[in-house]
Amino acid sequence: MSDVITIKDIPKIEGHLTVTVKLENQAVKELRVEATEGIRLVEEILKGKSYREIPDIASRMCGVCPVIHKVSSTQAVEKALGIELPEELEYLREILIIGGHLQSHVLHLFFFVLPDFLGYESVLSMLPKYEKDMKKALKMKKLANIITEIIGGRAVHPVTPIVGGFSTLPTKHKLESLLRVAKEFKEEALEAVNLIFSLEMPPFERKTDYLAVSKGGKIPLLEGNVTLLHGSSFPPEMYQDFIKGIRVPYSTARHYLLRNSESSYMVGALARININYKYLSDTAKEFLKTYGLKFPSYSPFMNNVAQALEIIHFIDEAISLVEKLIESQPSKNRVNFEIREGEGVAATEAPRGLLIHHYKINKHGKVEAANIITPTAQNLRNLQEDLKKYVPQILDLPRDKMTLEAEKLVRAYDPCVSCAARFLKIEST
Repeated sequence: MSDVITIKDIPKIEGHLTVTVKLENQAVKELRVEATEGIRLVEEILKGKSYREIPDIASRMCGVCPVIHKVSSTQAVEKALGIELPEELEYLREILIIGGHLQSHVLHLFFFVLPDFLGYESVLSMLPKYEKDMKKALKMKKLANIITEIIGGRAVHPVTPIVGGFSTLPTKHKLESLLRVAKEFKEEALEAVNLIFSLEMPPFERKTDYLAVSKGGKIPLLEGNVTLLHGSSFPPEMYQDFIKGIRVPYSTARHYLLRNSESSYMVGALARININYKYLSDTAKEFLKTYGLKFPSYSPFMNNVAQALEIIHFIDEAISLVEKLIESQPSKNRVNFEIREGEGVAATEAPRGLLIHHYKINKHGKVEAANIITPTAQNLRNLQEDLKKYVPQILDLPRDKMTLEAEKLVRAYDPCVSCAARFLKIEST
């Protein structure tokens, strides 16, 4: 006896994603994670454009994580042109990226994840029982927006990062205001994240590999080598030797595999913490002790916990960086450079994981080739493999409960399908 379960357009994620499960005699015969979002042919749009235009165009790929796309694209262009920034400008960019990560993590954890685990349909139905917690979450989101706006010029689609530095720099007064905002965010977060840590995650694990940027002594967001939890480390320029994209007939997003093993892998907060947990801030490590958290973890649901840890770690990092900038402000907003032919790869960490921007630029400063690999595209095959193992464990549940549990696993990955969907579907024959 055969049956088909379709979980269509899964809610509380960015973009359109469908899970199709084909059953035969109550066993999973086939399972597909289908990205059905309309395609964004970003790389084709970038060809022929001036290097100045690239970061603004690339960042429009997504309204959820435009900050990291803007800066990653800028860094890839700078590498192609041989531009190196002074330390103070790199600090500013890192604070900007942290603001974007905090925006994204707060939204995902408190507005998409919490209702699932507390038994509510939405955050609205959580009121009034959790009114205090929701007010804290809203305040944290507002403060994260302010952090991004002070450095980037606005909270969404920042305008100040440009090739060679920034169009304008925050004054000392603005930096002092930023420090107060960051400390206020931390004060709210220290209490708010306890609700996330107290959630009981499903007892599901599946061993896989994890990829994240690493650089000894810190949890990097904008620089370092790409590291596998169970393997080697490689510079960003060698990414094509280690990962490969494959087209699947049911998806507008490519899937990605490790080239040597043909196996899937996971990127994101869990990958970052699995690989770099020893570099968490002291405050974040206290939460590890309090809640008995152990890493590396092989449960995809722990991506939620890893995001909560990152909220604490990155706000600590932001406070430290702002204090350094107040002590020693940048002397200039941008460096001088000349247009030249070149090729640049930036491997960075978006809220959802490893992000790659790769451009070839000609001697006139025009883009000849572009390649962008997003975190969600890399995660789709691993999510599919997780669901193949998880769904048989929940098949005996009532259909609505089974559907919710499958959706919780999807949402644990915090997918952003708009970024990933950039290829035409292949018609099945």
